Amino acid sequence: YWSKEWRHKDLDKLRYLMAGIEFLQSYFLVHDDIMDKDELRRGGPTVHVWFEKKCIEEKLLGDCKHYGISQAILAGDYLETLAVSSFYRLGLPSNIIEELLRRYTKGLRTVSYGQYLDLLIAYTPLEKVSEEDIYNIHKLKTASYTVELPLHMGAIASTLYTPKLLEELSSYAIPAGIAFQLQDDILGLYGDPKITGKPVGSDVREKKKTLLIVKAYELGSEREKRFLEKIYNEKKSEEITINDIEEVRRIVRETGSYDYSMKKIQNYVNEAKTALLESEEICPKAKEVLSWLVDLFVKRVK
Repeated sequence: YWSKEWRHKDLDKLRYLMAGIEFLQSYFLVHDDIMDKDELRRGGPTVHVWFEKKCIEEKLLGDCKHYGISQAILAGDYLETLAVSSFYRLGLPSNIIEELLRRYTKGLRTVSYGQYLDLLIAYTPLEKVSEEDIYNIHKLKTASYTVELPLHMGAIASTLYTPKLLEELSSYAIPAGIAFQLQDDILGLYGDPKITGKPVGSDVREKKKTLLIVKAYELGSEREKRFLEKIYNEKKSEEITINDIEEVRRIVRETGSYDYSMKKIQNYVNEAKTALLESEEICPKAKEVLSWLVDLFVKRVK
């Protein structure tokens, strides 16, 4: 919102924009958790798991698992309508609202395609997944809805935006968002469960094919490759043990995949900061905040 000109006004209107983006992100996460079969989100049960538990506690009739998923789909859909309603409450000229909604729907399409590819990768044998597949999904999903879309929506709502400003924000947002997700993947494998709110090795049990895993497979010995194939292609999630998780962690570190991922994160951070330095439209104060933000992305522990 302040990317073109740093100004402290219209804060009441800005709240509606921030709320709308938060509703949108929650909508994505509720549906994403269903597709990924995640059971925890932000230290508590995911929405579909919460509804499933309520069904069991209240002794409702029928399949409680299906009930939980169905109610969570509806909850996600409802959150998406709240996002759109929030944008209309901004009180902006109709042409700006129209542009906001145009950018919003473009974001929905981008993330939906990214989620399609993410699901496809989940069902693809590990040996057929490439490093570029991982980056492409991160670009279409996390970088798109976590960084690029909010920045674009804010710039458009300010009414001071130009096509060049949006382009410069994208040049920052895409590498920053990829760095964010790569750090998230590291926390998913090595993070402290007491801080992340996720069980030990949750990403392994969910068989997420992250850069850490794909690169470890590429660099690993034949024995290590076979072990990773067994975990990610053959074993059921409930069959994966703590020892399996520890072995995956060992392989990732000893093959150099962990160090490789850390270097990639720093490369993307540098790319984002270079985009800020080269920007002609983003104001100095906004550059300072965005530079701080990308550092925060990769220093976080949850």
